[in-house]
Parts: sequence; structure tokens; C-alpha cells
Amino acid sequence: MGGMGMGGGMFRVEPDKAAKLKVPCVCLEHGKTDPNPRMKYKIVRIEEVNADPKVARLCELLGKGQVPQNTAQAAAWHMANGLSWDELSVKNRIESRYTGNVRFFNGVELQNAFRLSTLIASSTENSDATSPGYDESTGNTEANN
Repeated sequence: MGGMGMGGGMFRVEPDKAAKLKVPCVCLEHGKTDPNPRMKYKIVRIEEVNADPKVARLCELLGKGQVPQNTAQAAAWHMANGLSWDELSVKNRIESRYTGNVRFFNGVELQNAFRLSTLIASSTENSDATSPGYDESTGNTEANN
């Protein structure tokens, strides 16, 4: 890990060398075509995609490994695109008349996404409030000091 194990994101790739890097991501533009490896990507500042500081905070927590990806995705679509919790609860990842539908989010992920969204909203309103995080041992969102 870069940043001396603190999640600072620093790494070195030698000139003319390739490196693989796994980056946790969420979709901030619900309804657009799903990404695929053949697409060309451009790294931009988050403000160019979404100027809401709550969305930026969510992405920061995801990048630091403090929230699981699927929980962050539900919160992102709610905060960035205005999807209701009811809409998210019936969103299908897979729809098949042969094998049945598979929901995008389970109940625990949606509960945690709701609590995470609430914590982020309150922490951005009160800049001196504690920042939200995710306790992997319990699967709950909580305030970290």
C-alpha cells in the first residue's frame, strides 16, 4: 500500500511498464451504459461529475475501505441520482424468466446505505461532527473519531 500503509494512494510505476490496480468504484450516473474493459476511461476530479460534497465524502470513505462497495453504490444512487430507497429495493441486477431475478441490493446493504447517507448528510451539515465509517466486524455504519 502506498502512503506507508495508511491508504495514501501513492505508488510508483516505472516508465514503459504496466501495472494493474484494483480501484473500488461506484456509478454516479444511474441509467448510463454499464462500463466494460473496451471503454476508454479518463480520470477526472469528482466535482466534474458531481459537485455534491456528500457524494465526494461517500467516495472518499469507499476509497479508504471504510464502506463496502455495494452499500456505497446504493447510497451513491440515492444521493447522486435521487433514487428512492423503495426504487433501490426492487432494482434487479439480473432479470431472467428462466432463472429468476436477482436483486441488486439485499436488505442489510440498503439499511447500511440509509444509515451511511444519514451520517454523511449530518456530518457535512456540521463540519465539526465526527466522520462516518463502517465497522466490518459488525457490518454497521458508525461514527469514527
